[in-house]
Amino acid sequence: MQSGKRKREVSSCIPCYIRKQKCDRQYPCNRCSRRRQPELCTYYSFQTQALSLSALTDRSRDEDIQIEGDHWEQDNEGEGEPSDSSPVTCGTSRRRTESSSLAEAFGYYGQSEFNTMALVRKLVPEDDSPDAKDIAISNDIEAEVRKGLDMMLSRPILDFLVRYFVTEVNWIDQLLYPPWFLGQYQRWWRLDRISSVAEIEFAILFLRICCYASQFLPSPTYTIDSVKGVALADIRKSCEEIINVLTPICARLDPRGSLIRVQNIAFAGLASISVGRMNAFWEAVSCASRVAQQIGLHLDTVVSAHSVDEIEKEMRRRTFCNLYIWDSCLSKRLDRIPFLPDGLSADIMPRMRLLPDIDIEADAPDVFTERLLRAQLARFWRCHSPPRGSEYDAIAAEERYEKFGSTFLQNMPPAFALEPDKQWDERLPKLPMQRQLLHIAIFEFLCWNFRPTLLQQPDQVNLFPGYKQILIAHNKRALAVAALNLLQAVSTLHMLMGGSHTRFPGIIVPTFEAAVPLLCLCADQSFPGDIAEGRSHTIGMKTDPLGVRVSNVTRAECMQAARDALSSLQNLAEVSNMAEVGAWTLARLIGRVDSSPPLAQQVYGDANGAGDVAMQAAEAWNFDHMREYPLGGSQADFSFGNTGCAELGPNWEEVLRDLTGSSGLEEIGIVEGGHL
Repeated sequence: MQSGKRKREVSSCIPCYIRKQKCDRQYPCNRCSRRRQPELCTYYSFQTQALSLSALTDRSRDEDIQIEGDHWEQDNEGEGEPSDSSPVTCGTSRRRTESSSLAEAFGYYGQSEFNTMALVRKLVPEDDSPDAKDIAISNDIEAEVRKGLDMMLSRPILDFLVRYFVTEVNWIDQLLYPPWFLGQYQRWWRLDRISSVAEIEFAILFLRICCYASQFLPSPTYTIDSVKGVALADIRKSCEEIINVLTPICARLDPRGSLIRVQNIAFAGLASISVGRMNAFWEAVSCASRVAQQIGLHLDTVVSAHSVDEIEKEMRRRTFCNLYIWDSCLSKRLDRIPFLPDGLSADIMPRMRLLPDIDIEADAPDVFTERLLRAQLARFWRCHSPPRGSEYDAIAAEERYEKFGSTFLQNMPPAFALEPDKQWDERLPKLPMQRQLLHIAIFEFLCWNFRPTLLQQPDQVNLFPGYKQILIAHNKRALAVAALNLLQAVSTLHMLMGGSHTRFPGIIVPTFEAAVPLLCLCADQSFPGDIAEGRSHTIGMKTDPLGVRVSNVTRAECMQAARDALSSLQNLAEVSNMAEVGAWTLARLIGRVDSSPPLAQQVYGDANGAGDVAMQAAEAWNFDHMREYPLGGSQADFSFGNTGCAELGPNWEEVLRDLTGSSGLEEIGIVEGGHL
C-alpha cells in the first residue's frame, strides 16, 4: 500500500545530508566552503533540477577549440605595433604613475629588484603598478562585459562541468588547487556587479575550464554527450563566444597580465591538444611563459614583498612548475629550444600541504608530488644531455642512464617508484593514475636518451672498434625495452581510466611515439644483435629499469607491441583526430616492414649513403626553432649537477615522410607544417 505522504526530496549535498544539515545547494555549497572542504561537495546524480536555458544560436560551428593568438593577445590598432601581451605595450588607462609609464616605455619589469627601474625607485619611491584586482572598470566597459555574460549558460550546467573538472580532470596537471579555485568560484557568483579586471579574468578561467572538461566527456562515469540537455559541442561554442568577447577587454585594460591570465592561456593550450593541435599548445606555452615573466612568476622574492596570501603564493609556484614541465617535454618531443631556463630555484618550487586533509596521515603522498617529481625529472635530463647537435656517443648514453638510475630513480618516494608501495592506493584513488603518468614520462625520457642510435649508418658503425659496436647494439636493445615499457605504462593508465574512448593526449601521443622506434628497430637487420657478455642486471627495477629485459628482447616482441599500439589507436580514432592520424601512419609503417624484410639497407642507405632515409631526419634537427625567453635568476636545487644543455631527440618528419608519404602528421604536431 502506498503511503499517503510524499517522500521528502533530499535538498542538501551529500556531506551536509550526512551531517543532517541544510545548505544552499550551490557548488560548492555554503557549508562545505565554511568547513574548508569545498572539493568534497557533491550531489546525488539521480536528482534533477529545472533549468531555464537561454536559446542557443547557430550550432554549425566546428567543435575544435580555437586558441589562436587573438584569444590571449589583443590585436593593436595600426600596423607593426606590438601586441597587448608584450611587455612594451602602452596601457590605455589615463592615470598612470611615473614608474608605471617607465616600465611600459622601456620594458622594465616593474617589481624587479635588480633592473634600472629599481634604482629609480630608490631615489623617487612610487607606488607599484596596480594588479588586475585593483584595476577598476568604467560603466561602459561593465555594460560590455555584462552583455557578454548574459550569453552564459545556466549555472547548473557550469557547476556540473566545474565539479567534473575538480573530481575527474584536475588530477592530471594539478594546475589549480581545488579549495582555492572553488572558493573563488563561489565568491564570483555572489558578486552584485563586475567591478575589476580580475573578476573578468576569473570568468574567463572557469569558462576555459568548462571547455576543457567537456573534452573528457562522455566518460565511463558519464556516458551521454550532453549536460542538462545541452550538447557538449554547444556548450563549448557558448563558452568560447563569451571568452572571445571578454579576453580582448582584459588585454586592453591590463596589458601586463596576472596569474589567472597565465592559467587561462594554459587551459586554452591543454584544450587544443585534445583536438589534435600540438603546435597550438606549444604556442600557448610560449605566450604563458612571456606573461609569467611580466608578472614575476619566476621570482618568489617579488611575491614575499607584497600582500599575497599563502595560497596564492603556492598557486604561483605550482603554475610555474607546470610551465616548466610542459616546456621541457614539448621541447624534447618537437625538437625545439625551451623557453624557460634549465635550472629551478628552491624559492619557486611548490611547497605542499597548505591545507592538509585531516583524514590523511602526514606521511601520505601529497596530490602535487607527481608534478614536483616531473619537474625534477625534466631538470635532470635538461642538465645531463649532451650539447645540441653533437655526435651520438653510445658510451655517454650508457653513462647518463646509469647516473639517472643512481640519482633520480634511487631517490624516488616509495609510492611513485617503479616497484611502488601501494598502501595508499585505496585511500587516494587518483594516486595510481598519477604514478603511471610519472612512469610514462620516465620511459619517454629513456627513449629519447637512446633514440639517436637509430640514426647511425651501418657502414659507419662497422668502422668502430668492437666494443663500440657492442655498445651500439646494446643501446638499440635498451631503446626497444624503454619503448616496450612505455607502451605497457600507457596501457595500464588507460585501463585505470576506464579503458574507454578518450581524447586524452597522455594516452595517444606516447603510444605513437613508442611504436615508431620499435618499427624502425624491426626494419634493422642487425637488431637485436649479439648479447653482451658479463653485464650484470642484479640491481633490479629500482635503479636499472631496462636491464631486466634488455638481454632477451626480440624482434617478434617489438613487432607485436607495435601492432597492439596500432589497434589501440584505431579504437581511439573514433573520437580523436590525433589517434586517427597516428593509426593511419602506423598501419603504413607496419605494412612497409612486413612487405620488405631487407628494409634495413633501404632505411640506412648503401655504402655511398644513397637512399639513407633515417639520416635525412637529422636535417629536421635545426628547423624553425622558436626564440628562447630565459627567465634567469634560478639555480638547480636537486642534487643532479649543472652540466650541459638539453640535446633534443631527432624529429621523425623525414623518416615518416619517406616511408609513408605526406600522411597528415602535421595535425598532431609531430611534423612542422606551419602555424595553426
